[in-house]
Amino acid sequence: MDLRQTIFKAQHIKLPPLEQSETDGKDWSPLPWSLYFETQRTVSVSDTNFNVYASGTDNSGPIFVLHHGAGHSGLTFGLTSKHIYNSDPQSYTVVAPDFRGHGATTGNNQNDLSLDRMVDDLVGLFDALFPNNRREVVVVGHSMGGAIAAHAVSSKRIQNVRGLVLIDIVEGSAMDSLPSIPMFINARPQTFESVESAIRWHIESNSIQNHESARLSVPSLLVPINDGKRMTWRTQLLPTEKYWKEWYSGLSKTFVSAPTAKLLVLAGTDRLDKELLIAQMQGKFQLEVLPLAGHTVQEDLPDR
Repeated sequence: MDLRQTIFKAQHIKLPPLEQSETDGKDWSPLPWSLYFETQRTVSVSDTNFNVYASGTDNSGPIFVLHHGAGHSGLTFGLTSKHIYNSDPQSYTVVAPDFRGHGATTGNNQNDLSLDRMVDDLVGLFDALFPNNRREVVVVGHSMGGAIAAHAVSSKRIQNVRGLVLIDIVEGSAMDSLPSIPMFINARPQTFESVESAIRWHIESNSIQNHESARLSVPSLLVPINDGKRMTWRTQLLPTEKYWKEWYSGLSKTFVSAPTAKLLVLAGTDRLDKELLIAQMQGKFQLEVLPLAGHTVQEDLPDR
């Protein structure tokens, strides 16, 4: 049974057909968000003005809420969002926000990426977008976003959740890797001469394997430096280090206990910790491993 069939056992939720992404590997220019979403708007919740990409906002079928990881943006789900939406454009609604401190979202306390704050953001934004919701909901989270999604769903603060999907995040591996993350962050280029050079770096460093997705998502990760000639990272990750442990501590138990259908998608380089291994053997969640993908599975293999 492939990934498209394991996301949901409910037969009335149709899954996208498989199709091959096309990249030519030559053009490093940015791609506009409008090729992948119908709308872009600002939604104000509490102290933050969230930038939200969406398609199918007038539809009445299942809602797919996509939460990016630390240092990314809603556009990391651009190709995946288009793939989901196009499978049933008369029914599905797909929303991919830039969460606090990321992308084009603005406001106060943008460096407060504590677990409680981020969960409040997700729940508050969902309620603002879909007040008194009665539609079925699928919550998808990548990496840190998976932790936020799991806590929001497990706490039942979002109603009618039909499915929870975590992408490339396992508590044990995440906790083990925390000491080495600062070294990885410091090893990245701190500035780029242009957006195009940043896109190229992401592909050549294998940070993103999909050329088309890199052209879409990478520009949203950058802001101009004061001299106006170079670009740097929009989200500075090292100041958020104090929150890293709380994002992932207890994640396996939180995920397994979420009262909905669950799917864990791994890039193949991760391993299940003891709690997940036992739960998977007991059939408490579905597991899909995609060994050809990197950490940004949703960008590398958006049609899976």
